[in-house]
Amino acid sequence: EARAEAPLKLELDGIRNIPGTFGEPFRILELLPGTVPLVNGQPYVYIRGAPPSASVYLYDDIPVPLIFHSILGPSTVQPGLIGAIDVYSGAAPARYGGALGGVVSATRRPFADDRVHGEAELRIIDASALVNVPMPKQGSMTFGGRIGYPNLILNAVDVDANANYWDYQYRTGVDMSARSRFELIAIGARDDSVIDSEDPSETLALDLQYHRVDARFIGRVNRWSFIGSLLYGYDFSDVADASAQAIANASANIHRIGPRFWAIYGVRKAQLRLGGEMSALLGPANCVRGFQNISTPCDPEFAAEDRRLTGSAFADANVSATDWLDLSLGLRFDAWRTGQNLDMGVSPRARATFHAQEIADVFVGWGIGVRPATYSIPLPGLGDVPLEPGLQGANQTEGGVRFFLPYEITLETRGYLNIYRDLRFLDIFTEPEILDFSGLPVGLLGDSADGKSYGFEFLMQRPFDVGVSTLVSYTLGFSDLDANAILPGSPEGEQTFDYTPSYDVRHVLNAALGWQAKFGLILSARVFTRSGRAEGWVWLDPSGQVQQYVQRTPWFTRLDLMVAYEWSKPGRRMRVSFEWVNATLARDVQQIDSENSTDPACRIRWGTPAEECPLQFTTAIWYPNLSFRAIF
Repeated sequence: EARAEAPLKLELDGIRNIPGTFGEPFRILELLPGTVPLVNGQPYVYIRGAPPSASVYLYDDIPVPLIFHSILGPSTVQPGLIGAIDVYSGAAPARYGGALGGVVSATRRPFADDRVHGEAELRIIDASALVNVPMPKQGSMTFGGRIGYPNLILNAVDVDANANYWDYQYRTGVDMSARSRFELIAIGARDDSVIDSEDPSETLALDLQYHRVDARFIGRVNRWSFIGSLLYGYDFSDVADASAQAIANASANIHRIGPRFWAIYGVRKAQLRLGGEMSALLGPANCVRGFQNISTPCDPEFAAEDRRLTGSAFADANVSATDWLDLSLGLRFDAWRTGQNLDMGVSPRARATFHAQEIADVFVGWGIGVRPATYSIPLPGLGDVPLEPGLQGANQTEGGVRFFLPYEITLETRGYLNIYRDLRFLDIFTEPEILDFSGLPVGLLGDSADGKSYGFEFLMQRPFDVGVSTLVSYTLGFSDLDANAILPGSPEGEQTFDYTPSYDVRHVLNAALGWQAKFGLILSARVFTRSGRAEGWVWLDPSGQVQQYVQRTPWFTRLDLMVAYEWSKPGRRMRVSFEWVNATLARDVQQIDSENSTDPACRIRWGTPAEECPLQFTTAIWYPNLSFRAIF
C-alpha cells in the first residue's frame, strides 16, 4: 500500500532530532518540499499554492481542526502518541476528502503490552506527560496531556503577546473476541491568546478550542476488516482583530455528530477499501464582510445557519498488476447541505508506480479535490464549515522518481501542476483595497480566484539515527492567479486581471544535518532559506484598468541549532536537549514602508514607483528551548 500510494513517510524518533520543530511531528511539514511558510516562525504553510485550511490533518483517521497551538506552535496532539507521519502533497487516496493542498496523516504509536509505559517532558514553554497501562484481553488505556506557559519565554524575548494553552488525549481498546475489538479515543485542546496586547487598536485576540470523541468497533471476517465509528465533536472559535488588517473577524460554536464506516478487503496483491460518513453540524458560525487582509469568504446569513449536514462515500483500490507495476485508483463523492443550499462534488484519483527492482520507483498521480468556501486558516468550526455557497476545486497532477540508495539514503524528485477553481486564497501581504490616482479607494480585491501552481521538488533524506543523518529539500515553485477586482463605481462592476500572490516564492531550501554518537550525544543543525516573496499593491490606472505593482523582498535565511544528550537503561530512557530557533537573529520583511518613502507612488500605493520602495523589517523572532524528557 505504501509503495503504491507514494507518501512521504517520517518516523517520530527522527523528527525529534531536527532543530526548529520542537520535537513536534506535525511541524515536519515546514521542512518538506512544496511548502511555503505563511509567516516566519509559524508552522502553517501553503502546500503547492493551497492555503493552510485547504490541507487536511488527521490523527488515527480523526480530522484535527486545530493542529497547532498559537504563538510558538506546538502540536495539539502529544508527540509521544504518534508513531509516524504520512504526507501526501497532492493526489492523495480517495479516503481523504476536502484537500486542495496536502494531507498529513499521523498513525498511532503502538505500545508493548508487557508493562506500564509512559513519557514525561518539561520544556521552557510547556510540560506534558502520557502513560499507557496494559489491560486484559489485549487491551490498554492511554492518558496524555499538556499545559503551556509560553509567556515566560515571550516576555524574555520581548514579544508583545500573551498565550495560554492546554490539550488532552485519551484512548482505550480491548478485544471483545478473537475477531472483534472496541476502541474509544478522545482528544481536545484549548487556546487563549492575545497578540499586540499593549495597543488596543492593534490587538488580535484568539479564543479557540475543540474536542473529539470517537467510539469505534473493529471486526474481521475472513479477508475483510470492518470498522464502524460514531464521532462526536465540539468546535469553538472567537477571532477578533482590532486593526482590521491582520485577520478576518469570525466566530463559531458548533457541535457535530455522525457515523463513519470502513470496509477493507486484502489479499497478497490487492487491497480494496470502501467507506463513508455522515455528520450533522449544529450551531452557527459568524463572519464579517470587509476587506481585512486575509481574504475570507463571508455570507453572514449563510454562515449563521445552525443546521448543516455533510456526507461522503469513497472507494480505494491498490493493485499490484505485475512485479513492476502498482496501481492506486479511487473515487470519492462529497455533499454539503446548509439550509436550502446543496453543494456536491465528485473526486476521482489515480496513481501508477513503476518499480525498477529495488533501485527506484517511478510514479505519476492525478486527482480532483473539492472543498467548501471556508476560513483560510484551519480553526475549529471555521476551517471546514462553509461560510458562503459554492465549492473550491483543485486539479492535481504530479510525477516523479524515488531512488533507494546505499546507506539508507532515499532521493526523490517530483514535478507538479495544480490548477485551482474559485480558490479562496489567502494573502496577508498585499493590501486588498484598490486605489485611484488620488489615493482614494475605488474597489476591493475579490476573495476567490482561478489560478495555478507548478514547480519542481527535490528531497534527500537519511534516517535520523546513530551516525550521520540528513534531510535536504528544495522547491522551485510558481503561483499565479486570475483575480477579480470588485469596482462598484465602474460600468462593468468587476474586472479580471493577472495577480501575483505573496506566496509566489521561487526558491525554498531546507537542509538539516545531524550526528548521533553511540554514547548518546546528538548534534544537529538546520538551515532554512527562501527567495523574496511578492509585496505590493493593486491600483486603477487612468484608463480604468486594474494593475498590480510587485516588489520582491530580499532573501531570508535562518539557522536553527540543537545539542542533546540521551542515556538509557533497560526499560527507560532519558534525554536533555537545548534548541535555538533562529540562532542568527535573522529579520524578515514585514511590509513596504510607505511612511518613510520619498516616492509618491510608494507613499499613496498607486502606480509604479521610479525605484523600489523602502521596506520595514520585523524584530528578530528567536527563541531558545530547553527540554528534559523521560521515557519508561
